[in-house]
Order: sequence, then C-alpha cells, then structure tokens
Amino acid sequence: MKLKIYTVLLILCSALIFQGCVEENIQPKSLRTDLMRNSDYIGLNGKKQPLLLQDDILTEGKYEIVKVQSEIPLFNWILDNRSQNTVAYQILVSSNREEINQDKGEVWDSGKVNTQKSSSVYGGKTLQKNKVYYWKVRYWENEDLSSVYSEPQAFVIDPNASCDKFSQEPLLATDEFPIITKKTEGSYFLDFRKAAFAKLKIELSSIKNDSVLISVGEMKQINKLSIDTAPGRNIRYYKTQLKLKPGTHWYEIPWPENKKRGSNRFMIQMPDYIGEVYPFRFVELNGYQGDLKAPQVVRTMVNYTFEESASSFDSSNEVLNQVWDFCKYSMKATSFCGYYVDGDRERIPYEADAFINQLSHYAVDAEYGIARGSMKHLLFNPTWPTEWTLYNILMAWYDYLYTGDNRFIVKYYDELKIKTLMDLSDETGLISTLTGKQTDAFFEKLHKNHWGKNNNLRDIVDWPQAKPPGGYENLDHFTGTEKEYPGENDGYVYQTYNAVVNALYYGALKIMEKIAFDLDQKEDLILFQTQSQKLKKAYLNVFQDKTNGLINDGEDTDHKSQHANMFALTFGLIPEKDIQNTVKYIEQKNMSCSVYGSQILLEGLFDYGGANHAIALMAAKTERSWYNMIKYGSTITMEAWDKRYKPNLDLNHAWGGAPANIIVRKMMGVAPLTPGAQYIKLHPKIGTLEFASLKTSLITGSVEVECRQTDSTYTLKVKLPGGVKGDLLIPALKGEKKLYINGKPTQNKAEKGYFHLKNFSSGDNLLEVR
Repeated sequence: MKLKIYTVLLILCSALIFQGCVEENIQPKSLRTDLMRNSDYIGLNGKKQPLLLQDDILTEGKYEIVKVQSEIPLFNWILDNRSQNTVAYQILVSSNREEINQDKGEVWDSGKVNTQKSSSVYGGKTLQKNKVYYWKVRYWENEDLSSVYSEPQAFVIDPNASCDKFSQEPLLATDEFPIITKKTEGSYFLDFRKAAFAKLKIELSSIKNDSVLISVGEMKQINKLSIDTAPGRNIRYYKTQLKLKPGTHWYEIPWPENKKRGSNRFMIQMPDYIGEVYPFRFVELNGYQGDLKAPQVVRTMVNYTFEESASSFDSSNEVLNQVWDFCKYSMKATSFCGYYVDGDRERIPYEADAFINQLSHYAVDAEYGIARGSMKHLLFNPTWPTEWTLYNILMAWYDYLYTGDNRFIVKYYDELKIKTLMDLSDETGLISTLTGKQTDAFFEKLHKNHWGKNNNLRDIVDWPQAKPPGGYENLDHFTGTEKEYPGENDGYVYQTYNAVVNALYYGALKIMEKIAFDLDQKEDLILFQTQSQKLKKAYLNVFQDKTNGLINDGEDTDHKSQHANMFALTFGLIPEKDIQNTVKYIEQKNMSCSVYGSQILLEGLFDYGGANHAIALMAAKTERSWYNMIKYGSTITMEAWDKRYKPNLDLNHAWGGAPANIIVRKMMGVAPLTPGAQYIKLHPKIGTLEFASLKTSLITGSVEVECRQTDSTYTLKVKLPGGVKGDLLIPALKGEKKLYINGKPTQNKAEKGYFHLKNFSSGDNLLEVR
C-alpha cells in the first residue's frame, strides 16, 4: 500500500516538474510576413477555407491567396509575454514544410543575429515567385536563455510582385442572420442590428411563378417597423421586385448601378471575387406567402481582416463607452473595399479622411495594409484642398512610427518633400495658394490631374463651409443652435495667408525633420529646421494678436476662429505663456468644427491641459456629438454631426470616428515613442472619470491599462508586452502622496504634478498613489 502511495506521489511530482519546465519555455508568437498577420490565408469568395497553403493550391487558380508584394519581405514577431527584452534572433526559411518543422532552413538560416529588434528583412537566396515558403524564428532573452522556435508561417511571393506595391490581404465575407418580425400576413421586417456593406441572399418558396417586394435601407421610421423610404439622397434605400420560380430557391439581390459614382475614374472598384456591395441594416419583405425564418436570410458582410479581440474599452461613463463601440465598429465596417474611402457616396480616398481613418484603425486593430495602399494611392492621385496635401506627410510618419518599417518613407522620400508645399512659400516662410506660385510645373510635381475646372489647390479649413452643398436657403437652419456661424468653419475669414494652412504646414515640416533625421538626410534636416524656425517666427508675427495671444484667421482680419487657434495649438505654435488663454478660448466655442475638425480640436485639448473638456465633448449628448449620431439611428460614424449641417451626408464615413484614436492615444495615453513601438508611452488623462480601462494592440503586442481614482488615491494597472519598455506618467494628487509599485513604496519624487517613470519594464504591474 505504501509503495503505491509513493509511486503516485512520484508521478505527481514528476508531472509538476515537467509542467514547470514546459512553462519556462518562452516562444515568439504572432508572426507577420510583410506586415501581414495572415500570409497563409486561403479564401474562396471572401470566405476562409480549411486548407494548408502549399504549392499545389497555387496551381488551381480558384482561391484568393495572400500574395507578398516584396521580393525581399519583412518579418515581424512578438516576444513571449514573460520576456523582459531580446538580445538576438535566428530566422529559418524553407521551401519544405517538413524541413521547417525539423528546424531546418535550407533557403535561409540567418544564424544568431545580435540585436534588440523583433523584426528583420529577408536576407537569403532569391525567392521564387508563386512558390510557397515557410519561416520561423527564435530569440535570445539573454546570452544564456533562448526561446523555442515559433510556429511556422507560410507565404508566397506574388508573380507580379513590384516595388510599387504594398502587401495587402484579401477582403473577407462573413454571413450574418437577422432578427425577423412578422408584421402581417406576407409582410416581414428584418433587422441585422448594425449597418454593413454587404450582399444579400434569401431562400424563398413558391408553388407558382410569383413575385415579392424586397426593400433594404440604412434607416427605419421612428417607432415603426418600416424602412425610411426618404431618408436623404445619400442615405441608402433600395426597393426591387423579385420574381419567384416554383419550388424552393436561393435568390441573390442585385444592387442598383450608381452611374454618378461609377463615372469617376478614381473610385475604388470592388474585386471580382466579392462583387458589388450595398450599405444596409434593415430589410422588408412584402407579398410573400410562406413562412420566413432567420436562416433563410443571409447578409454577407464584407470587410478587411479585423481582430475584434485586439482592442476594448470601458469606463465609468456609459455614453463614452457607446461612442467607443460606435467608432470601433465604424473602422471595421468602412474597410469594405480595402482602402480608406470617404464613404459610399463617392468611394474615393481623400487625404484628411484617410489620416483620421488610419489613426483610428491603428487604435482598434494592429493592421497596417489598408493604410499603405491608401497612402500610395493618394501620393499620385491628390485631391483639391491645400491642407489635404500636407496630410500625406503625417500619414507616412505614423505608418513608420507604428510599424518601424521605413520602406515607404525611403521609397517616397522625394515625393514627401514635394508634399510639404515649400514651393508655395515666400521670403517670410509662410505659404499661400494665392500668390501666383501654382504653376503647371508645380501641378506636375504634385501629380495634380483632376478635380474641377482647374488643378489649383484651394484652402478648405473645414467642410462644409458657409453654405451646405445642394443645401438649405435658410442658413439659420443650417447654423443650428450650438454654434455661431453657418457652415463648419466657425466664420473663418479667408485671406491671402491662412493661419490654418500654415499651422498644418509647420506640423508637416516638424515631421519632415524627424524623417530626415532617421534617414540620415543631413542637408534636408538643416533645411527643414531652418524653414520651420523661420515659419514659426513669421506665423506669430502675422497671425497672433499680441493683446491676448490668440490667433487671427488671416493677415488682415481680427476674426479669431476656433480653427485658427486649435490648429496653432495642436501643432505647437502657441508660446507657453499664451497656452492657457488659448485653451480657454477654444473651450468656450465647444464643438464649432466638423467631425473632421474634432480630430485636431481634441488632440490640442488633451495635449495642453484641456482633457476634462475634451472628454466632456466626446461624451456629450448635444446635437453636435457622437451620441447624436447614435440617437439619429446610425451604427457607423456619419459624415457630419447631423443632416441639418450637411443635407447630402452619408451614414458611413470613417472620418467621423476620431474618438477611437483619441481615447487610445490621448485619453489613455498609449502610443509609440520610437518607430516600431518597442518604447511606448502611457500617459493617461482620464479627467473626472472614476475609472477607465483599455486594451489596444501594437505591432509589438497588446497593451492593457486600467485607471481608477478617488479624491485621495490613484491606481494604475499596466500590462506591457514582452520586450516593450514604457514611459509612464502618473498623477501625484494633492498632499504628501507616495508612489507604490506592486505594493512596495518607492523613493520617486513627483515633478509638476506627476510621477514620471522611464524605461518601465514589461509585464503586469500595479502602481498606486496614496
């Protein structure tokens, strides 16, 4: 009996020891090939197939296969959460699945490469096109501790791979089923809960040749189970008669042709393997004699790859929570064509739209392919507003900052220099579109080849301007009760020299300084530094009212719009002594800008002491708020705050989704500090909220932050991914408070109201101020 007990104990101990050994094995995860998470994806009409990527699949020609566009791909991986850092890696690449499973890389074995990076450009033999390869990686946490190899990832180089392309994954198609309400005999109302760009098919039965009426739409009538048949000319509604055959059959609803949109050569086309899609939430079926159940109606939603688990947010403010969910879903829903487009009305990329879309997309999902494709498109297909051209530079910088991949800024560096619009500057350093510098040679350099009667850049400030497009004759109605002037530009006075344009120009020059420095462009670095210093001096001399420090719209007006002041604040042009007064002035005007302008407004408020007001604006229940969009009935962010402000708006505009990135980057304060996100900041500013928690994902892994506060305590829970260091800023509170880390008091001293911790280690940590 004793022997049996000893035997059992020995087995248990052995199992525990073995389990402990297994847990000690660190392993890299979440491999990316050329920034793509799913380079081994195989799809059919947008639906993932349960197949392994191998050479014989490539010959069939019927599947959507992810194709790498670079002949020298970039490899990325994420460290094990238990790793504090990495000092080296080894990559294996093989053309044979069995070989890679045996940790053999006959195509490339990098050997041990000493570096702290968790990415590498391929460095082996020339890769054949249209052939499957497999790669895996291991890393060393220190000289004595290496990880096990990762699971392998397969990839294929596109037969038409080109340095002018960037790798993107195929679109996905997901079947969804509605809530069905039988209204009367033969009449059904269907609700898919949220709008989506989608296809629609329905299974119907008939004993004879017959017909039914199908209606789809984005809006329903208030308090009625009926679709709104007159919602507005760009809010979608469609009605069609469907002819039935005897028997039971599936019918796919054909979507109407949009000739106006289709006539624009810059419209992004849907790929053939998906076909046309239409934005809708509701369906009505009338005249049907059979019974209708949910499985008989399938809406196939189309979107780019999207990881729901990559982000989450919760707080003590329920409206703010709803706004987050609203904006997050909008990033997914508007990715339907694989580019950042301006909504369904035009389906054209615009630079400012794409900039907000990019930042908000990064905030809710660590996906970078759509941004790359959109950036490339916009460099060579520019739109008409002056300011929009400058956003090319901001997009390129954030692409580099979030990915650590400099291939875009290297390849298109000269194009980015042109996009600064330095060609429009004069001897003072200011730029203007009205001083005769817009020449044919200038248009050619910018690739200007469309938009209106001429190629001229035109200052926009905000949109729409003083009169609504196609709009109301009654401008009082267009103004509403929550702002002073018609339009969305706060009564902006346009002059030869424009304060908004020049503030954004200054911001672009400062970013070009960073890019030139990182690319070792020494002469250009000096050029951009000289130009930005010259510009700042001229800017304050021309636009600043010396009596109060506020910014005038132009050189010969004393009108001070919210826009002139918020752009100058956000891009760092306000002298420190004038910041408080400028913030106060901006706050007094509340939301006097459009959904586009809110991006700049909120950034400036969070960066310069207006966090409480910024949070209040995001959580407001006014007409000019995100909550109003939700109350209006939209489930995707709208083009404008309300139809009264833009009669031709659509209900699927990602540029209305600024809170997605503002909550992550500014309120919760999570953003990369160095390209590639191995050093990040966590500077939360939650205002008067009792608590707020966030999960967001970077290319180096997921970050989790939770803040809780009372009058006398502040608690910060932080989870940093393996190998990532943090720069933490924690409110010190009033009185003699100490900082505790994981329950232990520290000797850290507060400065300017904050405890500042640099190079904070990865892992789970609890920080308390009490």
